[in-house]
Amino acid sequence: MTMDTADPLLGDADDTRRQLDALFRRQAPALVRFLRRRTSQDEAQDLAQEAFLRLTRAAEGQSLQKPEAYLARIARNLLRDRAKSVSGFRERTHAVLDPELHAANDGDPHLALEARQLLERHEAAILKLKPKPREVYLRHRIEGQTYAEIAKAMGLGLNSIERYMITAIATIDRHLGRP
Repeated sequence: MTMDTADPLLGDADDTRRQLDALFRRQAPALVRFLRRRTSQDEAQDLAQEAFLRLTRAAEGQSLQKPEAYLARIARNLLRDRAKSVSGFRERTHAVLDPELHAANDGDPHLALEARQLLERHEAAILKLKPKPREVYLRHRIEGQTYAEIAKAMGLGLNSIERYMITAIATIDRHLGRP
């Protein structure tokens, strides 16, 4: 990190670097644990690194009153962005899981078997979800409800619905062996 100017709150550039380094040493293990509960180990490490990089960039241009809170917000935003990205990618590349449709269209029994097995694994992963993440996931993915509609129907905030979707997607991905 290169900083030529002094920050009035954090002191000079060297002081800012020392404070960010100390913050990293204090917060990195907990941040990685937090992210690991929602992603894979490798992805948790990458997201933690990205969170600290963004915090460092933010510290270059302004003073940070509560860097720990800012870091936590960055991490939650990275998880939300990841969930949206993964969800959007899966929806764009979604394969139809109807074994009968595959068998009828291609006449390939192996394709039908693979589709049936994938569907069974996906259903098993959904059943492993806790009740609220499962309900949110099913309402969104199966019933086609928007997050706002789900939030209203369940009496929850939009942020809660997003967190439940992140949890559901990460759990299903882990169960299916997806990165």
